[in-house]
Amino acid sequence: MTTLLEPEHCEHVTDPLDDISQQTGDSPYQVFSDWINMAVASFSGDEDAYQKPLDRYRADGRDEETVRKFATLHANALGGLVLAMEETQEDVLGGVYEHYGLTSEHFAQYFTPGALSRTMAHMELPDADSLREATPEDPLVIGDISGCGSGRLIVDSARRLRDIAPETPAVYLGYDKDPLCAKMAVLNFVLNDMTGYVLLGDALKLDARRVWFISTSQLVRGDHPVRELDSRERDRVLSRFFGVPLADDLDDDTDAGAAQEETDTKPEPEVDPEPTPEEPTPAPNLDVALDPNETSQAGFDEFA
Repeated sequence: MTTLLEPEHCEHVTDPLDDISQQTGDSPYQVFSDWINMAVASFSGDEDAYQKPLDRYRADGRDEETVRKFATLHANALGGLVLAMEETQEDVLGGVYEHYGLTSEHFAQYFTPGALSRTMAHMELPDADSLREATPEDPLVIGDISGCGSGRLIVDSARRLRDIAPETPAVYLGYDKDPLCAKMAVLNFVLNDMTGYVLLGDALKLDARRVWFISTSQLVRGDHPVRELDSRERDRVLSRFFGVPLADDLDDDTDAGAAQEETDTKPEPEVDPEPTPEEPTPAPNLDVALDPNETSQAGFDEFA
């Protein structure tokens, strides 16, 4: 099942992208991927990543005027996305992906239909009384960590939270192992004014090859709304939200064990002592519903 958009809404995005495909001979998947990569690069200030598709156009022998025309078409598609989102209040980005998936096997992911996604958001967040107390220091953590796709469930949950408790601080999490889907979720976070993290990797293995922090409040400080985290920051995200031990903690435990062995001069007992039961590891403080939106979390950035 797909979330079918009315043609006039879908075409705000697809017309410029189809124009690029027809003029370059690139497949719709290539053009769509270029567009997503350029949009994320724009919001993160990554000029090298933004120029990569344009450099490919140049390498194919096109002059600068033509390259600028293609860049404008990419920008028009992003502007069309914003317009279509305002007109429909739907996950237009995921809908465009699904539109291309009807005729191309390269768009291989299937997303939760919009009507079902909204229903799930209402079930998870029925009313304000169902929410725990949250503060800016201890916000709700709401996400889709089993394969977030375009972030549709997170966006619908964010909208639901805005409806029932607009002042509730919240941080949103998305997790997907498909690079294109993860970047689509990043864009949906930005365009829906949601503060949180999108992780690229295998959630079952708690692996994260890349992590983006998204917050439009960074614009107030003159920064871009998207920032890719370095390896140490990625580890801190996995530790905070998923309970993965930090490497420093593991090193400290190893050093302490080695020191204990060096100072322990007592002979080994003939009978092993009764083993001390280990304390259970507390579960991470993770409120996983779908995902509510984060406008009241204006100053949140644990890495600032």
